[in-house]
Amino acid sequence: MSTRWLDRLLMLLFALTSFVALFYAPSFYLGCGWDGLGQGLAGPCGQDWIGRAWLGYLELEPIYADAPLWLRMMNELDSWLFGWFYLLSLILFATGRQDRAWYRALATFMAGMMTYAMTLYIGWQIASYPHSGAALGSVIALNGIWLLVFGLLMLRLHVLRPRTS
Repeated sequence: MSTRWLDRLLMLLFALTSFVALFYAPSFYLGCGWDGLGQGLAGPCGQDWIGRAWLGYLELEPIYADAPLWLRMMNELDSWLFGWFYLLSLILFATGRQDRAWYRALATFMAGMMTYAMTLYIGWQIASYPHSGAALGSVIALNGIWLLVFGLLMLRLHVLRPRTS
């Protein structure tokens, strides 16, 4: 079975996750920031498209207007801890070096960490949505993309990997 289609899909997904983790999210953290969200359009988040996009996301997840510290840390760790991995993965897939044993081991570790974090986060959203006012379906769909990325990565690296003699 050819893995070319999945490799291309993963490159597209890693380009998206690299953009989010290395540009979009840090631009938010360093631009309007967590405290700016609670100020609405009149605050610093109303000044650029990234801040306005986060303000739009507040309609789906109002908890971000006053996000608890653990949620802020979880979001920021995605950028600072996973951002480099997304970019590395994009480079390795683009150059055809994704089947190396060291990358498979690293990817498995990173997939475990992200699966744990996103399962915790989505579980918390499901448990708290009656009080948080979150649009649960949209929240699960948008955040579930990260589970999809790592699920497809594990499928590619452990199930559909090229066989050696």
